[in-house]
Order: sequence, then C-alpha cells, then structure tokens
Amino acid sequence: MNKAQRLSIFLGSLVILAIVALLLWSHLAQLPNTPRIVLITSLIMLSFVTLCLEHFFTKPTDVLASTLSIIMLLTPLHSQLGNLGVWYGIFLGYSYLLMLTALVALFLVDDTKPSEAVQNRIAGALKTLAVHFGTGRFLFFGLFVICMLAYVDSQSTDFLILFTYASVLLLINPKSAVFSTARLLRSSDEEIGTIFGVQSKNTFLVRLHPTHKPVRRYGCVEFTYSMDDSHRVFRGLILDNYLLNEQQWIKVLTNPRITEALEYAPQCEQHKSNRVYHLEVEERPQILSRFVGVILEESKIQAIRFEYSHVVPLSEGDLLEVDIQEKRVLYQVVQGVTDIEALEAKNETGLIVGEAVQLGMWNQDLRSFERFGWVPDINTPVFLAANIQHTDLQPHEMQVGHVPGTNYPVTIDLQDAVTHHLAILGVTGSGKSVFARNLIRKVVSEDFKVICVDFTQEYAGKFTDLNIESIANSGEQSNLFSAIDTVATEQCKFKNQQIASVIEKGEKNIGNTFYTAIKRFLESDDHSIALFELPDVTNTTGILDYTKWFFKALFLIARKHANFGKRLCIVLEEAHTVVPEWNFIGVAERDAQSLVNSIGQIALQGRKYGVGFIVIAQRTANVSKTILTQCNSIVAFQQFDKTSSDFLSNYMGPEMVDVLPNLRQRQAIGVGKGFTSKIPIIFHVPEIIE
Repeated sequence: MNKAQRLSIFLGSLVILAIVALLLWSHLAQLPNTPRIVLITSLIMLSFVTLCLEHFFTKPTDVLASTLSIIMLLTPLHSQLGNLGVWYGIFLGYSYLLMLTALVALFLVDDTKPSEAVQNRIAGALKTLAVHFGTGRFLFFGLFVICMLAYVDSQSTDFLILFTYASVLLLINPKSAVFSTARLLRSSDEEIGTIFGVQSKNTFLVRLHPTHKPVRRYGCVEFTYSMDDSHRVFRGLILDNYLLNEQQWIKVLTNPRITEALEYAPQCEQHKSNRVYHLEVEERPQILSRFVGVILEESKIQAIRFEYSHVVPLSEGDLLEVDIQEKRVLYQVVQGVTDIEALEAKNETGLIVGEAVQLGMWNQDLRSFERFGWVPDINTPVFLAANIQHTDLQPHEMQVGHVPGTNYPVTIDLQDAVTHHLAILGVTGSGKSVFARNLIRKVVSEDFKVICVDFTQEYAGKFTDLNIESIANSGEQSNLFSAIDTVATEQCKFKNQQIASVIEKGEKNIGNTFYTAIKRFLESDDHSIALFELPDVTNTTGILDYTKWFFKALFLIARKHANFGKRLCIVLEEAHTVVPEWNFIGVAERDAQSLVNSIGQIALQGRKYGVGFIVIAQRTANVSKTILTQCNSIVAFQQFDKTSSDFLSNYMGPEMVDVLPNLRQRQAIGVGKGFTSKIPIIFHVPEIIE
C-alpha cells in the first residue's frame, strides 16, 4: 500500500472525527477550552500514528516523535489541567523516560560495527524497551483516556461515542487492516505474472503478463507456491529481467536472509497460487543494499563464481560473505569476466561473472580467517561483507593493513615474520619501500637489532629520529677499501705471479675489521639499527667483495657466538644488487656466487642463530632463488613480469597471482607463516607519513 492510499484513509478518519465532533459539539463546548483541545488533539494524533506513522512497526524515531509531541503539548498546560491530579505527573514522567530511552538508543547505535558489539547490543536492548512501551497509539490513547475520565461523565453518551471511536483505532491491527484495505483497492496491475518454472530450491522463473505494473531489477515481490503438498508464502528479489520470444520474463530469488529482511512486508494470504504480486517496500533493508549477486555453476570449495547484480559497485579485493550450512564464509574478489547466458532458441543475454577466492570464517579471538570445507549451493545470495567489532592485537603483532572496503585487520606476527624471513616485492612506486621502513621501525621496537644493507643511500635520511650507527667507522672503512683493492689487484695477476702472503694478510685484515665492527654494534646498548652502505671502491667487483666479507663475518658471529645473545634482522634493500640471480651476474663476475652462498648459509641456518632476513626487491627474476625460497612470508605489491608471477604462484596460487598487475598503489597480497591468517589475502596499506 503506497503513501497516497494511506493518506487517503487517514483523511477519511479525520472526516469521521469531524462528523462526530459536530454531532457532540453542544456537549464538548461545555468543557474548558484546554481539555477540549487536548482531547481532540489526542484523537487526531492517535489516528495519525496508527494509519500513517506506525503502519508497519514502531521505530525509536517514532517513539521520539510521539513522546516529544506529548511533552510539548502537556508541559505548558499544567495549571489548566488541574483535574488530572497525580496522573498528570505520572504520564508526563513516563513520556520523558521513553524519550530519553529512544534518544540513547539512537545515539549508541553504530552501523559501522557488527550487531554483536557491546555498544550495539545495549542500543538494541534500549530500542526494544522504547518501541515496546512507547507505541504512539497507546501513548495518545492513554492521554485521551486520562482527559476523558477527568473531564467527561463516564456514564454519558458523549463518553461512549468518543471512547468507541478511540478504541476502534487502538484495537485495529494496523498492519492487517491497512493491507486488507490495500487488497480491496488493488487493481489487476498488482498481479505481475505467473510462475512457470523453478531453477533451484530458491530461484523461480516468472512469465510476466502482457499488461503488468512496471518492474525493475532487484525489486521485491511476494507469492505463494505449492511445495510438498503445502502452500508456502515467499518473498524475494527480482534477479533479472528478460525479453524472450516477445514475452517478458523475470527471475526471482528467495532465501532465509532475504525473507528475514522483508519480514515486515504483508502476508499474501488471499493471493492465488503461483501468481506473483509486486511488493511495495518503502525503505529498502540494509542487507539488500549490500546484495552483490548469486552463486553460479562450477563454483569450488577454494573459489566461487557469481553473477554480478550491479546493485553495488564492486572491485578487485572486495570482501564478500556467503551463508553455507548456517555458517558465514568470506571470499575475496579476484576477477570479473563478461559472459553470455543462453535462454531459448537463439536468444541470449549478457552478464558479468565475478570470481572470488575463499578466505574462510573469521575468528575474532585469533584475528584470522579459518578455512571452510564446503561449497555454497547454486543461486545462494552473495553480499558485501559488513564490518566487524574492533579487536586488540597481541604485543608482538602488528596490523599492516586491512581488507579493502572493510575494517577486517591484516596482521603479522613480527617474531615469526623476521625469524622465518620475509620478502617484500613490488615495482617502483607501488609503496613497498615506505611499507618496509615502517615495518623496520616496528621490528626495532620489538627489541631486534637491525642491520640495513642499503645501497640506495636513502635509509640514513629516513631514520634520522633513530640513533643510527654505521657498520665500520671512517677509519675502518679506509682500511677496508685499501685492503679490498689490494687483494683484488693481486688476484687479477696470473696465478704464478700472485703473492699468497699479501692476499692472506689482506683477507685476514678485512675479516677482522668487519668482525670487530659487527661485534661492537651487537654488544652496544645505545644503537638498535645500523647501516651497511656501499663504499667507493675502485674496481667493478668491489661491491660484491665488500658485501661478501661482511656476510662472512656475520655468519661467523652467528655460528660461534649466537649474535652475543641478540636477535638480529638483516634488511636487504634492492636485493638484486646484493644477492643477484646467477644469470644476472656477468661472466667476469662469476665469483659473486660465493657471496650468494654466504648469505644462503645464514638464511638456511639463521633461525637457530637468531638471524632473520627482510628481502626487498623489485623483481624476483633478478634475485637469487636460493635466498627467496627461504622466505616463509611474502608481501607482494604490484608486479608485471612473468618470472615473478611464476615464482609467486607457488606461494599464493594462480588466482591471486593474476591480481598482481591490477593492484593499486598501497595494495599488496600477503601470505605466509608470519601472517596471522596463513591464507593469501589482498590488503590495503594505510597511508604512512614518514
């Protein structure tokens, strides 16, 4: 029943009230002016809230409107309503209490939080109290009765007529009465079509009448249908609208969640079986505003396919929820493709098919997703996931981002991430370096000693607020540069011309210098982060030699002295310059393989010595796979090259790898032991101000 029809009935009730008032006016005129106004006003408001304001159900805003009206009416009239006695104070106080309850309920409710949140649970309890004890028609009926008993003779005909009018308005069931009237007023246009097929237990095909009320996709309908020798009432959504063989069809979806969302809609008691009627819904339920589509065939446990509804905007990385066996299972969108659905003969219709991978059920206590072991039924509704209640992290955990469009946190265990090695990959400008530096700050705060192998010369300027030390002071660096050049020059000679004692002395000098510098840093209580930067050496192999000796000394300390009791994190910035893949090392620099082997030894055995790696690189193709394969956690920002995709598919699967080229800035895919959820997940990195 639309607003115009309800307004017509309300105006009709006012006409009846006016007739009654005219018939009784000679008696009403004898009443004091103020009580007469209160009586007539209460009857008008009783009619209004019954037929217009609360025709479906009472809301906190309705309670607020009713109580505020009563308070504004009664408060200034205390002296004029003396006959009410103590009932004046009781009724006014009751109205104030209801108004306060409704106000607090409206203030506390927060749509951004789940219904299980304490704040929303309190708001729900207050709302229940307000709407149960604050129905407008009972409030105004009470006001009317109090005034009648105080100012009108209860044995008179006037009292009987007015009380009967008010009682009819009170005792009438507004929902059934309004819709019974609506059915009488229904034209044949309300019946829009006939059911002629059932695609699944919750999807119906309807052939529309040649002349029918206009319908739109995702409009609401109601109908009865014979199932198991019984007529059941259904409410559903129009999924699609087809034009086929000069006939118009619609596909209607029903589901417990949709039925629950439309529970306030009228019962279709008098409808003909298998006939579909248009359902007037003034306020679209929130759950339907998150409707994404329905499950299609060939969905699997690990991934689903769904027909996109176009009700809400959708993009890669969005989080979806599907009900399976009464469990709420979450999926993340990874792909969308266009498709064609065959209808009959040569008729076809276009659609968009979305694909999403399973994240699982959300465990609020563990702040992680847990895999679910089954697949949803065909045509099961798919919705955008709602937000969850905020959860506190454990001391050693860090939130690195959130699932796009939601407040689902993506967290890592810093101890597991570092000790089991972490790789951060992504093209220039994708946000990996800023993300890495923010992570390093958190690692430092977790009582790790951090050495950044930085050949970009950027870290010194980015960590000015921290007390940074350099591996090897200026005097030690001069000694190292000289010794490296001497050894390199001697090794360039023919074998029979090399002086072994010079090489041995130089190598011993290099090893001892690095050993002393690293030992000094690890034993220091004043510095938690140190930089190992590229020196200005004269020969082209000097970079690799310099780094090789550093890692030899580091491995010696880790193996023999266990880092002097300190947990150590090695950060390899632009890792391809430090540990390049074999085919990216020039033929003349094959000796660099010994450098890769040195780092590989630490990576393989580093955990038991308290040494972990954070490897930062643009492309996996350029970085030694000996090192990368030791990384048990991966953060992958935008990637384009096939080599990276092939390598990362072993960690996150082909569906997620296909997402890599489309990731936006500050979006990444995280997977591995360090993440609280061990499954691959697309997450959005918050903006980090350095």
